[in-house]
Amino acid sequence: MDRSTSYILPSFLAAAFHALVIVALLLNWQRTPEVDVTPVEKYYIDAAIVSENPYKAKARKVAAAREKSRQQRIAAEKQAAAQRAREAQARKEKAREQEAAREAAEAAAKKKQVEQTAPDTAPAQDEASSPDSIDETERVRMEQSLALAVMDEQEYRRAVTDDEKAMAYVAQIRKEIVQNWSRPPSARNGMQALLKVHLVPTGEVVDVAVIESSGNDAFDRSATQAVEKARRFTVPTDSRQFERNFREFEVLFRPEDLRL
Repeated sequence: MDRSTSYILPSFLAAAFHALVIVALLLNWQRTPEVDVTPVEKYYIDAAIVSENPYKAKARKVAAAREKSRQQRIAAEKQAAAQRAREAQARKEKAREQEAAREAAEAAAKKKQVEQTAPDTAPAQDEASSPDSIDETERVRMEQSLALAVMDEQEYRRAVTDDEKAMAYVAQIRKEIVQNWSRPPSARNGMQALLKVHLVPTGEVVDVAVIESSGNDAFDRSATQAVEKARRFTVPTDSRQFERNFREFEVLFRPEDLRL
């Protein structure tokens, strides 16, 4: 009996101890201070519109300005050609008027000479004013008019022939420039450069200048070198035609459409 009692007492004490520990833990848990939870503020990000790349915008403006300049240059060339045509027509009209005035003056002088040298007799006057004399005067006038018409026709044909020959030389020059051109790695479609070329009567290139840049130094340099490599172009031997068309001319260097 004493032995069983000795087991019960320690067990009771152990159970009491565990109960006290559990009570202490419960009390501490209840005393834990409440933590204030601060609400998290919401952040909003406004979506901004991304502006266009300034370099692309600048390039587009430069291209638009070049295109406008090209259109203005083409319009100016057309106006200049029309003005030259009007001046040529005016010169022809003036030449015709001068020729007509000269013929009238010659006819008046001949008539006066006939009147001064003719005898005072009536038969002589009748002879001077006979139909044969009138026919001769008319014949001379018609021959002169015909000669003038033939000269005008020859002048027109010569002008057409000169223009055709000039275009043939231009085509050959364009071909040589294209063959000499080496495309730089930085070249892009739409690039163009306007060059001014100076030649001597033998066709040798004495100067090449960039008067309107493409905006790309490598492209401008390649265009200039394409002309310089030719060294000498075939040009007309007629000095008048050379001075008018080939002493100094411009080259619009655009690979897909090279223009002189």
